[in-house]
Amino acid sequence: MWRAVRRRASGAGDGLARARASAVTHASSMASASTAVARDGARAGGGTEATRGWRGFRASGARAFAASGGSDPDDYDARLRSASTQRGMVPWARKVVSGAELLWSNKYNKGMSFTEAERESMNLRGLLPPAIFSQEVQVERVITRLRSVSSDMEKHAWLNSLYERNERLFYRVLKDHLEELLPILGAPTMWQACADYGLMYRRPRGLYISINDRGSVYALLKNWPGRNVKAVVLTDGQRVTGLGDLGVQGMGTAVSKASLFTALGGLDPSDVLPICIDVGTDNEALLKDKFYIGLKQKRVTGDAYEDLMDEVVNGLRRRFGPRVLLCFEEFSNKNAKKLLNRYASDCVAYCDDLQGTATATLAAVISALPQMKGSLRDQIFLFAGAGETGASCADLLATYIAKEHGVPLHEARRKMYFIDRKGLVTRRRAEEEDDLEIHKLPYAHDLQECGSVLEAVEVIKPTALIGVRRHRFSFFEGSVLRDEKLFNEAVLKKMAQCSERPLIMALSRPRTLHECTAEEAYKATDGKCIYLASCPQESFEYDGKTIEVSECSTDYIFPGFGLGQVISETALVRESLLIAAAEAVAEMASPEDIERGAVFPRKRHIPEISAHVAARVARVAFETGSSAHQKRRDWLAVAKSWQFDPSYRPYI
Repeated sequence: MWRAVRRRASGAGDGLARARASAVTHASSMASASTAVARDGARAGGGTEATRGWRGFRASGARAFAASGGSDPDDYDARLRSASTQRGMVPWARKVVSGAELLWSNKYNKGMSFTEAERESMNLRGLLPPAIFSQEVQVERVITRLRSVSSDMEKHAWLNSLYERNERLFYRVLKDHLEELLPILGAPTMWQACADYGLMYRRPRGLYISINDRGSVYALLKNWPGRNVKAVVLTDGQRVTGLGDLGVQGMGTAVSKASLFTALGGLDPSDVLPICIDVGTDNEALLKDKFYIGLKQKRVTGDAYEDLMDEVVNGLRRRFGPRVLLCFEEFSNKNAKKLLNRYASDCVAYCDDLQGTATATLAAVISALPQMKGSLRDQIFLFAGAGETGASCADLLATYIAKEHGVPLHEARRKMYFIDRKGLVTRRRAEEEDDLEIHKLPYAHDLQECGSVLEAVEVIKPTALIGVRRHRFSFFEGSVLRDEKLFNEAVLKKMAQCSERPLIMALSRPRTLHECTAEEAYKATDGKCIYLASCPQESFEYDGKTIEVSECSTDYIFPGFGLGQVISETALVRESLLIAAAEAVAEMASPEDIERGAVFPRKRHIPEISAHVAARVARVAFETGSSAHQKRRDWLAVAKSWQFDPSYRPYI
């Protein structure tokens, strides 16, 4: 009976009305099924490919909506998404879920918030204590419990346990206490959780695809129950920040990123799929660890690795559609760059470590520019660290300068300099060194050699100093970039002489590798600098004023960017969309933020920022013809209507 309802709900024609009518006829004692039921049913298994299920259901429902007098079929999206909080719904996927099964389902479980009527009709009496808590009381109870735990790792484990029990309560707790819990769910606690992933592993989240699955990846993807996946977070665990190669234990980064797409950006939890690509590990300690949960073999590279990635990407596009967002997370920068180059022209491919960092850096520069005096074209940038991350930052910044000031790209690059482990990247080195990486060549200028950051600052006289050391080569014996406190007092004092308001960005990670702290930068520059870091730093007092340090984090970028890609249904990730995201974030900084020494708003505002980022990205995608939509829309309203509301839904 219920399977018939589900098939009708996900079918063509006026399936929406038939699903509701059937639910009322056959389950009047349970409740009338809302549009949210039909959506859940479509997600659970309607259709055989990505074009069926939700997309087919949405199309048929929109036609029915218009035929019944709706003014605009496009309005159907917002009506459909808001329906789940306006009407009762029956929690089912392939069958009615009630009793103990309902309590074991993290998607539908409400714990102590089930009402008396719900407990009676869904066979829950006796399975729960008699008290009934509102969701607000549940949130207070959870946060009180978390605050009683001293270890961040224990808090991380407790949050994961909460997710396994009650998905909506998990996201409601995050929403209400975002600034407090973000460092627990994400970096830096998440990195340590990856190191202990083998011991902490309890229940699977996402998919695991190994090198042994070659030839059957698509069949494996079909094992995932959801059909409406909009974004996929992929990792191979080769370069977990600060820890290196963790193999399959890098899955923790993909799971964390997927959770943040929902908590910060608003994508529905079932819209995002974390996947770990297990091709082995070169970490000898893990290969000898009896509790390691991945393949115990050396990491596979070369053609076999690329063939597997091709099969994964092609399988994902076949299963979930060609516009599914592929987010590459914690790959080695070399592999990440190679994968972007390989798939960027055909897929919606995005790498947060490269494009996300570049976009956040551009947003910081745009936001700080009014304080720096002069136009962006007048600024001189010195990057300490010349890997793929630094090059991505410089490339996007140069593209933005060329666009804003109407100058050739090569001219914009003349104001950008790099210093790598051997010293300043110069034209002489480009001519004489056969092994100089190709991404450094556009920034190899005709200058004298400089063997340290201080020498480079004295010669170049930059107005912005950006530390982006990512590669292990930066810390080898004899490397110019080896010192942990790379931006020492002498360097910072010299920066204060080069600019009235120097921009200092310590973006190396983890926090122990910050080139300098905010307090050190303020003291050395007599409070003249504008400072950002890649990890959280404590506020401090300077000259009678409390300085709150801005975090140049991709948390401001990828959630909204991903949402914008989804609502606009873009086919590719273009630089114009990254620039749009950076501009949107920069515009959100208020005068109060600037006054307290920050460049970005507080992190508790990220969900609102993400809606504006998504709207800007969608608008630019539409205006440049890369969106699948043919009609101009109120993109901010669309973005907000898509954002996931973790409030409980009534079942009766």
